[in-house]
Amino acid sequence: MPPPPPAPVAALLADPQRHLAGTDARLTLALSRTLINEILAARPPDTPVEELFIDPDAANFFNLHLRVKAPVIGSVRRKLTIQPGPPVSFPEQPWLQFNITDGFKLLDKPIIKVMQGTIADRLPRGVELTSSYLRLHVPALLTAAGYQQLVPLLEELRLSSSEDVLNLLIHLRAAPTT
Repeated sequence: MPPPPPAPVAALLADPQRHLAGTDARLTLALSRTLINEILAARPPDTPVEELFIDPDAANFFNLHLRVKAPVIGSVRRKLTIQPGPPVSFPEQPWLQFNITDGFKLLDKPIIKVMQGTIADRLPRGVELTSSYLRLHVPALLTAAGYQQLVPLLEELRLSSSEDVLNLLIHLRAAPTT
């Protein structure tokens, strides 16, 4: 478990609306492939995902490499090509979606369809996987990570890619105090 954040950061995270009142910030973060994959490697150990890493490319696609432990059939390894869907806007559209454009084999889609309930039970809350897309419910994931207080400040979240870089646009807004 990581050490607790310094007191000012902890205070900010405990009550961001109060400490960031009047903020209207758009941040564009260019996150390296290495950093993204270190974050993915820190996933909870109780998921069926044995291996997971991403290669962003210049055409706004990501190659997602994964190995999962599937019931009955055992360990399955795939390289999926995914493309970010529309931006997340809060609270209207809180799902970050990645459309799967390539990588499933002939029997994968029917197996996923049959196993959909089992897959859903094994994934963390806020993560949805079908044969067509991967969706992440951003408020649920932030809440599970202990950052529920940040959810009301999120206006928009958008992903894109360039060679070996995931570009993350975040728009935060905290109403001014009266």
